[in-house]
Amino acid sequence: MFPYPPPYSLLITSGQQRSRADHNLRHSLSNWLVNKAKVEPKTVQGILRHSKIQTTLDLYTQEDSDEARGAQGTFLKAVGIHAGMVQ
Repeated sequence: MFPYPPPYSLLITSGQQRSRADHNLRHSLSNWLVNKAKVEPKTVQGILRHSKIQTTLDLYTQEDSDEARGAQGTFLKAVGIHAGMVQ
């Protein structure tokens, strides 16, 4: 979830928060299924009911390799953020 400034977050109703949480769960599910569980992307496309595979791959699945995590860790260390501060 993106950290919105307080004035915006005060305007969000509980229904909108649930909708955003559900949407984030879809992204997490897609990413986990493809990268960790090694489920075929076409299967994940069907689960998420996307009409195009590119939607699943481009918008719902992110790079999750050890190399990508290492690069993110290097960046966080360079800007003074330690791993325990990030979820």
